[in-house]
Amino acid sequence: MAKQMHTIDDNEEPGKNGFWQQQGKEPPAPFLDQSLSSGSGPAASASGAGDEELGMGRKNPFENWRVNASAPTAQEPAAAKAPKPAMRAGSIIWHTFSTVVLAGVVAATLFTIWMPSSFIPKGLNQRAAEAESAGILDDSSQLSEGTLPPDFPSNRVGLVVGHRGHDSGAVCANGLTELEINSNVATYLQQKLIKKGFEVDLLDEFDPRLSDYQAALLLSIHADSCDYINDSATGFKVAAAFSQKADQSSNRLVDCIADRYAKVTGLRYHYQSVTTDMTQYHIFDEINPYTTAGIIELGFMNLDQDVLMTKPEMLAEGVAQGIGCYMNNEEAQRP
Repeated sequence: MAKQMHTIDDNEEPGKNGFWQQQGKEPPAPFLDQSLSSGSGPAASASGAGDEELGMGRKNPFENWRVNASAPTAQEPAAAKAPKPAMRAGSIIWHTFSTVVLAGVVAATLFTIWMPSSFIPKGLNQRAAEAESAGILDDSSQLSEGTLPPDFPSNRVGLVVGHRGHDSGAVCANGLTELEINSNVATYLQQKLIKKGFEVDLLDEFDPRLSDYQAALLLSIHADSCDYINDSATGFKVAAAFSQKADQSSNRLVDCIADRYAKVTGLRYHYQSVTTDMTQYHIFDEINPYTTAGIIELGFMNLDQDVLMTKPEMLAEGVAQGIGCYMNNEEAQRP
């Protein structure tokens, strides 16, 4: 086999027979005719050894040097199998984008789970929940203007009889209770408002109906302490639902009731002693946000006891005129 091989140098190139040879030289004719063209001769008759001896056998290392331009390559070059630069760049970009999006989703979920509730304004959150439970969109401009939503009961008035169904309220030395005064005045007041054409509900202190209660007006009726404070502790007090909203409707309610009640009863408006127990009355947080609400202390059960006990109908008339002033948009001036 070695006798048929020759040294390959830089001046050689593949010949027509597929072997490397020097330029300008052709292989011997007998070699071409007998071994490649006719397939006869000793190389053809010999089974394995002859092929190896002529450099044509399966084990011939020169078989890999054959050149055949017309035949397709059995396997694609490694370079052809490698992904193109553009494809590799697109794959990297898509992988990066997917990772960023997934990380963002996980971070947002964890932030939502661990976010302290104190970051959310409680007042706004509470009012939104109340409006949602009532099926009403809470429009702050609509609230401030006192405009009621469609189908809202604009002719209904709710009267809370202070302490009824819960306790007796303040109790004086002679046995007079605040609940007795509140009930008498509320009963007269309901009758007067019905005569004016209003729909009226009498409600207990912790009435289940107060949850999301809807009405044009809700007023809670109370009387002040039996204890002697000083000679100035006489007169009435009225306040609007400060914890719910401080808007034009609430202010106008206070103006109307204070103006009419003072004129009918002759009692002075003791606004100096309005407390947070009145402005943040528990019922104000239970009713519907669109319900304008207020509370009135009819008088002090010490220095005003006589008028509270003997003239409940007159007191009711003063409150009724104040409610009529508010419901009918009448003019009023706070004393």
